[in-house]
Amino acid sequence: MERVWMKIGEAAKRVGVSPKDLRYWESVIPEIQPRRSRGNLRYYHVDELERLLRIHGWIREGLTVSDCRQLLLTGQLARGLDLGLEEDVPAAPAAPVKAPRRVQSAPRAPELAKVRAALKRLLAQLGGTA
Repeated sequence: MERVWMKIGEAAKRVGVSPKDLRYWESVIPEIQPRRSRGNLRYYHVDELERLLRIHGWIREGLTVSDCRQLLLTGQLARGLDLGLEEDVPAAPAAPVKAPRRVQSAPRAPELAKVRAALKRLLAQLGGTA
């Protein structure tokens, strides 16, 4: 029969974090309230492990402990996630582009014709017209 209560060290080991991490999570997420012994030792219930594992997974995905609390309370994040797809700093305005001068075109090399034919085939495969 499995024990129902476990000390912080055992709970941390099962979740895959350190006891220090669990104590920190308690300070940010007050809903995590392990039972305390007379000697002030923390005891976690086995039913709490699922929530702790979920928090650990979110943190491994890049969320903060505060984000985890918000997810636990509301089921969503108020702030958008930064996936690193947008630039953080707005780009400087580009310098004005001068109209290109007309240049005599060089004779087309046979390699260029091969590339052009390959691009036409690819465009046709993608559903465009060649």
